[in-house]
Amino acid sequence: MFKTTLIFLFTFSLVFAQNKILTMQEAILGSRDSLKLENINGLQWKGDSNTLVYVDSLNKDFGLISRQAASDDRQLLLSLDSLNAAMEASGLGGVTRFPGITWLDGTRFRFFQKNKLLVFDFNSGKITVANSFDVDGKNRDVEPHSLKMAYVKQNNLYIAYDAEQTVQITFDTEDGISNGNNTVHRNEFGIYKGTFWSPKGNFLAYYHLDRRMVTQYPLVDLDSRPAKVREIRYPMNGMTSEQVQVAVYNLNTGSTTYLQTGQPADQYLPHVSWSPDEKYLYVAHLNRDQNHLKLVKYDAYSGRALGVLFEERNPKWVEPEHGLLFVPEHPQRFVWISKKDGYNHPWLYSVNGKPIRNLFDKKQDMTRFIGFSKNGAYAFFEAASTDGLQRQAYRVSLKSGHLVQLTRSAGVHYTSPSKDGSYLIDRFSNHTTPRTISVLDKKGNVVQTLLKADNPLMDYKLGELKLLKIKNNEGIDLNARLILPADFDAAKKYPVIVYVYGGPHGQMITDRWLSGWPLWFQYMAERGFIIFTLDNRGTNARGLDFEQAIHRQLGTVEVEDQMAGVNYLKSLAYVDTNRIGVHGWSYGGFMTISLLTRQPGVFKVGVAGGPVIDWRYYEVMYGERYMDTPQSNKEGFDKANLLNYVQNLDAHLLIIHGAVDPTVVWQNSLLYLRKAIDLGKQLDYFVYPGDEHNMRGTDRVHLYQKITDYFMLHL
Repeated sequence: MFKTTLIFLFTFSLVFAQNKILTMQEAILGSRDSLKLENINGLQWKGDSNTLVYVDSLNKDFGLISRQAASDDRQLLLSLDSLNAAMEASGLGGVTRFPGITWLDGTRFRFFQKNKLLVFDFNSGKITVANSFDVDGKNRDVEPHSLKMAYVKQNNLYIAYDAEQTVQITFDTEDGISNGNNTVHRNEFGIYKGTFWSPKGNFLAYYHLDRRMVTQYPLVDLDSRPAKVREIRYPMNGMTSEQVQVAVYNLNTGSTTYLQTGQPADQYLPHVSWSPDEKYLYVAHLNRDQNHLKLVKYDAYSGRALGVLFEERNPKWVEPEHGLLFVPEHPQRFVWISKKDGYNHPWLYSVNGKPIRNLFDKKQDMTRFIGFSKNGAYAFFEAASTDGLQRQAYRVSLKSGHLVQLTRSAGVHYTSPSKDGSYLIDRFSNHTTPRTISVLDKKGNVVQTLLKADNPLMDYKLGELKLLKIKNNEGIDLNARLILPADFDAAKKYPVIVYVYGGPHGQMITDRWLSGWPLWFQYMAERGFIIFTLDNRGTNARGLDFEQAIHRQLGTVEVEDQMAGVNYLKSLAYVDTNRIGVHGWSYGGFMTISLLTRQPGVFKVGVAGGPVIDWRYYEVMYGERYMDTPQSNKEGFDKANLLNYVQNLDAHLLIIHGAVDPTVVWQNSLLYLRKAIDLGKQLDYFVYPGDEHNMRGTDRVHLYQKITDYFMLHL
């Protein structure tokens, strides 16, 4: 009797546990804490070695652990207590958690503590202050050998030579001018930084950004009495754009030289690359129309242009997202990443600008260039599968072009090779595998598995997730994801929420584990909704033709493809075709309202967040790439303008916007609201005061409760 009772209790508790329901807090923020996926913190290669290091506990001591790539032998390299003792001995206080570290060599690593750059030396067991920066400094950029540091303060550029000596190298005070700014060209073209150290640290190239000619746009700060206006420089499509120059500061002479980049002044300079010998700079020039690229070589000392290495043209657009990647120990060769043959591929070039070979001659997009082996014999990268769903890792011989696929399991791999290329850290997931971390050898064989993460949602009642392929009107397969209600019964009919993004660089469907705020999809599935998402033409990782189908006509082919998905939904016996809703944010907000009003009668409810309404009110770098200018493409802008379809609104619509959104300015949705009022159309509207383009933290929990309540009420 006692034994039977135990079995009964165990069975009951298991069934009960598997029927837990997500809370909104868990769905939106749970992946950070209570539903966080197991990981190996700080996992990386130790300098140039084949030794792994990570942060964990070993024999009840917590700190930095080492582990050989091919064995399970582990050693505590440095405990957190020992690190703190070394810091306290140097008068630096302490840390409550092990910091993120960067290896300088096999015996030293660096890390930041507040505004100081510290170095720990295993040989001495001591910590030294290598450098420091002003507490108000931003965009810090460390030169990896000398540990000099560039940073920006109040739009001017400084170099901290060490903890005692800092030099200000620019002195601009006029509003609209900045130096070393990492938001040049509004972070389009893969730009994420505004300073570029030369290979030996003798020079610092940087962007000099002039926005004085760009129209100022008002954002209202509500945290003062009365409210104050904060103005940003926001260049709208077809209007005056910013002007950028590249300057070079010589640390040995203290002099600054500007590259003679020429006219027109509003051209884009998306990438700056140094030659290994520090004599030359290579700058990508892109015209304002974004259909003609030139790679220009400059003399680093005089700033004089020495010639054009090559040019790329495309009738729609050219979008350079990487600079030159010089091959280690082979300074006469570099890799250039280009879509010139219709797919994103790494090309090996000689330094005179002549292509040697395509390193990935397949009808697949490379998605991430990882780097080179230490001797420059091999390059490593990841690429999408032909259907765009997977990410697999490859190694290619730069000498022969011989290509080896290193990962094989269907899903998404994120990899890190050791310096000599002998081993590879492989972080893997797919829609049924939360996370596996393994070490692979140079042939892609699994040497050892470091982690198989448990499913943090194993106790929750979830809906079945399916990956689908749906043909559009042109017979092209479109990737889609369907999540069924948790208590699905094929004999019943269910409402559907179509979640949409649909814009460039916005692929939503890959064969990876679903986590983060998209757990809201499962939250809604637990409450009886089918959740459907489809990647239309215009999204990435499917080749240039697929991506460029939207050119000059945003909202047209995307809507066509989304309707192919809706027609598929209507073919399912368990879908209530009278209860289909749609939700999206940013480009997805534009798509939500496009679907509601360019396909009236199909959707019952829509929730559009931060939507572009009229592309004339969006910024030039992104907007003109895909739409050209309002002056040259009036028909396209008029067709995409959602103000021209307000009269078709026949569904419940909630528009949500951040009041100080610097990306899709508030004016967009306010104009839509004004037009709806003028036409007597009712809609719902909600504003987040003080929030920008996305809501964060508890505001995001509030946001998705608002969205959920709207669908529960109207769908």
